[in-house]
Amino acid sequence: MGTKLIAGQNAKLSDSQLTFRLIVGNSQGASLDASAILLATTGKVSADDDFIFFNQPQHSSGAVIQKDGSTFAIDLSKVPGHLERIAFVLTVVPGLSALTSGYRFELSGNSDHFDFSGQGAGRPEKSLIVCELYRRNSDWKVKVVDQGFAGGMAPLAEHFGVEVDSDSKQEPSPTPTPAPASSKPQDKPSINLSKVTLEKKGDTISLEKKSGTFGKIHVNLNWDQPTGASKKGLFSSFLGGNQSGIDLDLGCMVELKDGSKGIVQALGKNFGSLDRAPYIFLDGDDRTGSVNQGENLYINGRHWSDIKRVMIFAFIYEGVANWAQTNGRVSINAPDQPEVEIRMDASGKDQKFCVIAMLENRNGALSISKEVNYFGSHKPADDHYDFGFQWKAGSK
Repeated sequence: MGTKLIAGQNAKLSDSQLTFRLIVGNSQGASLDASAILLATTGKVSADDDFIFFNQPQHSSGAVIQKDGSTFAIDLSKVPGHLERIAFVLTVVPGLSALTSGYRFELSGNSDHFDFSGQGAGRPEKSLIVCELYRRNSDWKVKVVDQGFAGGMAPLAEHFGVEVDSDSKQEPSPTPTPAPASSKPQDKPSINLSKVTLEKKGDTISLEKKSGTFGKIHVNLNWDQPTGASKKGLFSSFLGGNQSGIDLDLGCMVELKDGSKGIVQALGKNFGSLDRAPYIFLDGDDRTGSVNQGENLYINGRHWSDIKRVMIFAFIYEGVANWAQTNGRVSINAPDQPEVEIRMDASGKDQKFCVIAMLENRNGALSISKEVNYFGSHKPADDHYDFGFQWKAGSK
């Protein structure tokens, strides 16, 4: 039986290999992100490798690995000597008040079993330091922090010695970099926490080239599996029910400037190519739900001038057509640009095909619009967006 901790309490750890897990009950559709931050003796971040989150799920030492959105594997024996603390943090949009049943964490090993329950309802904060593991002499201890920050990730980042530049009008989320530990000249490692979330259908952001090209554009699809099935993605353990897994496939329809058109998807093994038309490549197909990184599509930004538009879609190849249960989300990342996130949050009951986003070449800029329109299959979606393909039944 585990030892129940209270806020501010600390306890000595016996095990070096541990699992940290966050559990949230009723999140009311809130967006939740968990991260781990490894800190130096100053209590500050010293390098970009020391920030473990969904885009960087493993520390270079192997000391902390994000197994999924809510679970971290820890090996204290691998923590580098100059790092003495590991902080686990939670960010909730629109705020902790959305967690009406509060939150819990469990920290367990072979001998150690600790848990803590915190409040959510009524709290105005948007981010939270949940707990810390810290080294004291030759021993490691756990301390419950439960410290919130009303302003979200920006003040939390500043708390850990991260300089936040909020002057940029193009990036509504901050792009912080760690502050130097001394006044001596040194390279500043950067941690990119910027994220633009397109909240409503029709919301659009335009990204301008910063170095003559967009480079490699990464489109990632992630979702949650029901409890009892294979799981993936952020906070997949928060879903209830005992249903079979869902095979959610990522793909796109593309139209080039010369009028040619194509489709990239696992169905029919049309994986595309980065080096030749359509300049888009689908990196495999995860049918098991066991790949934490989800499914990934890459666009060769060096050929963006050849592309007119790209319609990003997902469809349920196997499983019940219940999009609300998948908690599906797409992130779009281009070098030197803010991450763009789109959540499939509209109702799509009994529809197996979702048009998530439209990427358009507008005078060289990359325009990204939130669509989240649901259809019964590929063909009605194609008819709606006027690509003009001929369709027939296929399989993987």
